[in-house]
Amino acid sequence: MCWGYQSSMPLLLNAILILWISTVGVQAFSYCNFPKINHGIIYGKEEPEELLPISIGEIYYYSCEYNFASPSRSFWTRIICTEQGWSPTPKCLRLCFFPSVENGHSASSGQTHLEGDIVQIVCDVGYSLPDNSDTISCLEDGWSSPPKCSSTNIECLLPVLKANVHVYPRQVKYKAGDVLQFSCGQKLTRVGPDSVQCYYFGWSPNFPTCKGQVQSCGQPPQLLNGKMKAVRKEEYGHGETVEYDCPPYFLMTGPKKVQCVDGEWTNLPTCVGQVKACGSVPHLKDGYARFSSLPLQHGVSVELSCRDTHTMIGNNVITCIDGMWTELPKCVETNQLKSCRRPILHTETLMNLLVREYNHSARINYRCLGKVRRMQSICINGKWYPEQDCRERWREFCPPPPQIPNAQNMLTTVNYHNKAKVAVLCKENYVLLGPREIVCKNGQWQSLPQCIESTQYCGPPPPISNGDISSFPLSVYPPGSTVQYRCQSFYELRGSIDVICRNGQWSEPPKCIGRRLVTSVLVLWGVLLGPPSDTCSTEAWTHPSTEEPETGKRRAASHSHITAQGGLRTAWFFSVLTGLLAFKSNNGTRTKS
Repeated sequence: MCWGYQSSMPLLLNAILILWISTVGVQAFSYCNFPKINHGIIYGKEEPEELLPISIGEIYYYSCEYNFASPSRSFWTRIICTEQGWSPTPKCLRLCFFPSVENGHSASSGQTHLEGDIVQIVCDVGYSLPDNSDTISCLEDGWSSPPKCSSTNIECLLPVLKANVHVYPRQVKYKAGDVLQFSCGQKLTRVGPDSVQCYYFGWSPNFPTCKGQVQSCGQPPQLLNGKMKAVRKEEYGHGETVEYDCPPYFLMTGPKKVQCVDGEWTNLPTCVGQVKACGSVPHLKDGYARFSSLPLQHGVSVELSCRDTHTMIGNNVITCIDGMWTELPKCVETNQLKSCRRPILHTETLMNLLVREYNHSARINYRCLGKVRRMQSICINGKWYPEQDCRERWREFCPPPPQIPNAQNMLTTVNYHNKAKVAVLCKENYVLLGPREIVCKNGQWQSLPQCIESTQYCGPPPPISNGDISSFPLSVYPPGSTVQYRCQSFYELRGSIDVICRNGQWSEPPKCIGRRLVTSVLVLWGVLLGPPSDTCSTEAWTHPSTEEPETGKRRAASHSHITAQGGLRTAWFFSVLTGLLAFKSNNGTRTKS
């Protein structure tokens, strides 16, 4: 049953309606374009909405991809459409974590910097940055050079070898990155790797030996949570290999192949469970991704493409590895691609190059003196890949991966092709600092991480209800690191805004407590039932109040509660209207309908 009113004040009500409509519709013809943010995503918005204009006053929230953050470093950043455009200007800046400097020091140790920051580093005597500079910059791709002071004279010495072990090239001293190759004398068999590499911690893996007789192996061991890719045999000869595979959503760490070496199998890899899924696909500037749905689990690969006017530089496929995406390619305008200069020829190189410059994707062939095989390089946006070099540095294979200090056992005797990757897993009580995977490139292992003691380092900051940290979360924080918290709307922070990492533990985080709603609404000719103010606590109001007209006792609460910024004008209008109707019900004629 509804009650209707025969109003004697149509002009007054019409005036109120016109006044209210004019206050909410004055800016109907001003708008903003849909925000396009490199390395960022808009909350809850789909691609078709990019074509629609956005009204003045409308509020959006955006978040940044992994390793990027807004200038405020909030996980979700609020922007509002104004007459001057979006405020604040939405952008995602690269986050560069600065660890403690090995063989040097910096005032920025343990801090996270934003894109554009410049950090000064002081290296110890006998050490320097890769380019002999004293500063590095946080760029869109990360640090301009690794924040690490390397010895200007890192050397590996050649140990005393038995006469039947031949090594090439034979020198007294070797620099970091140099690779040694081994062979055995006649009628002898090599036991161990055929090559090793010089690292900052010495040679790895261990040197081989040469034997007259070697033994075969029985069946290879079972891999927990994994399986062999080939059919099992009863016996395997010396040097034979077996490859293992992990099921979906498991991460393989260590070499995927084991080898029979003189009657024993090399170490098994590990299938690590509970790996993390990846969130949204990273934004590719001037490009797009092709995938089905979210979330994207560990091991899933996504194909990337560039716009028709752009050319891709790098791998067109990225893969989710334990919650992190592999390196993104770049989309470069085709008419902006750089050409390559004619390479500088070494005396050992035989070439017939008549052109001074070569366009992007041009290929050249060359052959080194004394070698039969022809080599090839390709011009990619102004650089040759690989560089033309006949000094035994370019190799198709890498030595077996190194045994990184404090990492789980990675020893094997199997070589790896160029571009191969091996995941690293630290021992218990150690955390990984650096990339999860090492990469074989031009015959050398690149991007070696470190395994550091976890007793001093902290994991991600503790979560709090109705709040989050104001910076992008990292996987590991060095001692002394500080992180700030902030609360969601309508909550206030109680306690210290900062937490600090000490002895591997975070200090006590703050709490976000519901705060009082500071608004008031005038309800004409009404009686308030309940307290005049209310408090939000654990996602509910403690004493929700209602209002009733003086006469008729009909509730008008549904018209007087304010829940959003734009609700004040609406609530005012409905409150005045309710009062007028209540007044009229006492003095006018009431009819049933």
